Amino acid sequence: MPVSRPLSDTDELISLIYSGPLESPPWGSFLDELGARMGARSAAIVLRLSRRGSPPLVIWGRRPDIGESEARRIHGTHAELGHLDPLRNALDRPGAIHTLDEVVDRETLHANRFYREVLRPYGVEHQLGMYISEPGGWEGNIGLINGPEAPNFGPADKAMLIALRPHIERSLAIFARISREETELQALIDTLDRLTICTLILSGQGKILRANSAAKRMLTSRSVAHAVADRPYLADQAANAQLQALIADALEAARANAEEPFVQALRVDSRCDRHIGVLVKSIRPTGAFSNESSPAVVVYFAGSDDEAQPIERLVTQLFDLTPSEAHLATLLATGSCLTEAAEKLKLTENTVRTYCKTILNKVGVRRQTELVRLILRSVAVLG
Repeated sequence: MPVSRPLSDTDELISLIYSGPLESPPWGSFLDELGARMGARSAAIVLRLSRRGSPPLVIWGRRPDIGESEARRIHGTHAELGHLDPLRNALDRPGAIHTLDEVVDRETLHANRFYREVLRPYGVEHQLGMYISEPGGWEGNIGLINGPEAPNFGPADKAMLIALRPHIERSLAIFARISREETELQALIDTLDRLTICTLILSGQGKILRANSAAKRMLTSRSVAHAVADRPYLADQAANAQLQALIADALEAARANAEEPFVQALRVDSRCDRHIGVLVKSIRPTGAFSNESSPAVVVYFAGSDDEAQPIERLVTQLFDLTPSEAHLATLLATGSCLTEAAEKLKLTENTVRTYCKTILNKVGVRRQTELVRLILRSVAVLG
């Protein structure tokens, strides 16, 4: 019989459980140690979705000795036939724990299609499984397997899993939260990629924590910006001085946990008469605790490469303005006054004032300052 020794509060297994969500694959080290500790061929966690036919997330410790192509085939079959898994069907409530022999007799098991097409190819003859779940909706089971040559699992093995259960479920809740936040962030990053908005997320030290695909291309080309010691720098020295000042102000706002985020923009002239709109926005901490390694500032670049939409086009789409109106609104949002905007547009100041009144009416605000704030916040909300 496999031997299970009692757990202590400082047991290595518990430490491995809580480090599991940060591993790839998650909990790999814990499952390795659990299988070895309990004399099992392998240990695994199976996390399943509620949709019928959806492949489960199967995380192995020591993976059974089987080819990669055969493993993929079995994984697909597992999704198709999961409803025929006798042990999974028995693990239907919190705290449920069973061996395979407790829920099905051998004759019935060997006639079961799930056993023939999923379990037997993996060499599984003995199983011990326990239901696990977390409040956000992840559920599944943790289990141990042995082949026909090994003894079955017994009461001591059940006691070990039961002792580990609260730690495993807390760790699963941590994993679920990380997964949700990563998925939400990736959806936003994908949106910005489609709009060709280069996005950099900076830490409290001003270092780049994350860059979307568009930003990585921009930094690699070095035509507009590049990274030095993981910090963003503009190729134009004068514009870079402005950018560094804005980042410093945004970092200060993030450290102060300001009620209103710092949001400022600048316009960078580029080759071929193109220009780039740069938006710098502070990130307010989401929890009570943060440090210099936490996300603190996001920097957006619009119109930064040949395939990019100029920032005016984004303003046109957001506020249903004409191209000329969007150009003027963008100049105002990136720091130009009416006189400067008139010079850049080669129009009289009176004409620009008339344009400005039309824009205010279309957008639904009364003052130029409100227009600038609305444009900056509307672009910033994309991140």
